This record gives sequence, C-alpha cells and structure tokens, in this order.
Amino acid sequence: MKVLVSGATGFVMANLVRHFLEAGDTVIAADLNPPDAALARFWARLAGRADFHRLDVADAAAARAMIAEVQPEATVHGAAITTIPPEMERARFVETVRVNVDGTLHVLDALLAARARGRVVVVSSGSVYGPRADRAPITEDDPKAPQGVYGMTKWMAESLARRFADVHGLDLGVVRLASPFGPLERDRGARPLLSPIHAWATAALRGEPLRIGGDPTAPRDAIHAADVASAIAAILKSPRLAHDAYNVGWGFGTSAEQAIAALRRLVPGLKVDVDPAAPAPWTTRGPLRIDRLRQDLGWTPRHDLDSGLAAYLDWLRHES
Repeated sequence: MKVLVSGATGFVMANLVRHFLEAGDTVIAADLNPPDAALARFWARLAGRADFHRLDVADAAAARAMIAEVQPEATVHGAAITTIPPEMERARFVETVRVNVDGTLHVLDALLAARARGRVVVVSSGSVYGPRADRAPITEDDPKAPQGVYGMTKWMAESLARRFADVHGLDLGVVRLASPFGPLERDRGARPLLSPIHAWATAALRGEPLRIGGDPTAPRDAIHAADVASAIAAILKSPRLAHDAYNVGWGFGTSAEQAIAALRRLVPGLKVDVDPAAPAPWTTRGPLRIDRLRQDLGWTPRHDLDSGLAAYLDWLRHES
C-alpha cells in the first residue's frame, strides 16, 4: 500500500512510518522537517520504502500540489503542533490553529481534489476529553471538555473533518491518542512539551535523580508508541469501520508512582526526589477505554507498562 503520512518526522508519526515500513508498505513521509540521522537509522533496513516530501500543511496550495503528485492510496494526517505550555501558547496561539485546524482541512481538500479516495485517518488526542477528577475510564462518547489551544484545536479539527467527510463522501476515521512514550520523542519544533516518562527514563539512564511533584497517584494512560502505530495501521487498513472515532491507549491508568516503581525494577539504584510543591507531571485523566478497537478490529496493545518501559530503555541505551 502507498500511504501518505503527514507530520511523518515527528515522534508518534515516525513510529507509525516504521510500522508501515516493517509491513513492506511505501510511505510518502511528508513534513516540514526532513529526517535527521537518528530517524534515518530508525527507518533503515526495513522491507518498505519511505520517500520524504517537504510539506507545510498550513499552505493549502502546497498540500494540493504534493498530494496531486504522489496520489496516495490511503492517508494518515498527523501533522500538528502538540501540547504547549502557557507561555508558548500565548506566542503560538494563531500558529497552532493554522496548523491543527486549517492544516487538517487543507489535507482533506487536497485529497478530494486529487480524487484520492482511500481511507483517511485523522490523528486527534485524548486531550479533547479534558482533565477528569473522577479518574474513571473514558469512552469515545463521553463529553468533550478540552482545555488549552491544543485540545481545543484537536476537537475542532476532528469535528470539521467528520463533517467534511460526510459532505464529500470521504472514508474517514479519527483516532484519539492517550499519552504515548517511546523512541524518538524530542522537540523538532512542533512538540515543545515532552512527556514525563521521557524525562524520567532519560534521567534514570544518566544516573540522575528523578524529580516528582504534585500528586504521585494521579493517573494517565501511558502507551508505547509502537502500540499506537499498530492501532492506527489497523484502523487505516480495516476493510470497514463500525465507528468513526476510536480511542487508542493502553486502557489502564498509569500514575507517576506506578511508572517510577516500574523504572526501579528496570534500573537498579534509581534515585527519586519527591517534591509535593513541584508541578504535577500531568493533569489527571482516567484511562481511555479501548473496547471499540478490541471488538471491531481485534486489536490489543502488545506492551504493558513494564515491557513498554523496558523496550524504551533499550532503545535509549542503543541511541545514546
């Protein structure tokens, strides 16, 4: 299959490209930033082929020209500016809207203009549900209450994408990602706020103490990026989708306390500094329920917390 992946050199989409390459697919890897040496190694010596195309999704004409040229058989639209801290939100507010909302519509419009009728998967986020004090598992039909420009633009983009697909007859699926961790998480311009697990894992391997603030029992749904990739690929390649939106997560809450306990099992002598006055590692939100993925597609994550962290630590050791 010839798959277009926008945002291809970013963290999660880079793992998705690798998944497609392992399956022998041809990937049109579109992004503002070309692959660097680390990413080239990550994609090297696999069965498929990746062809890089520079693309600014906020440029409607550029999206039309590139997609008309490459004629993809299926598309995953993952280009986005991700969660940003308040000081950067002020500076990049309009830019985030242009990339996350306008960029989504530009890609869909370009696919329509090119008569590229294969399935399109739009990558959204669990942040559309907002923080949840009750910590209960979250279904796709639960109320949406995004806070901050990232979550708001993700909810707006997926809502408009669904309407666009309805109006024009596009085959569309939306995925709402939990809290990914894994290889190649870094800031290349669109991901200024990295995950706590990235910070803890890299500190652990350097022998530095892990700094934990806030409520250590507050949960998030931490999922290895390889599992995110396999779920998105399953949705893209399924002959038929019973629903237009799917949660993608591990399906269980992971607290800072649990993540640190798992790292202690994997890194002997780990040091931890607990500072309740320090900022919390994440806002509280219960796990994303993944019943739809299990029932509709037979998908299940390969990694639990321990095996996912072990795989990530192995990759970090190899790359450092």
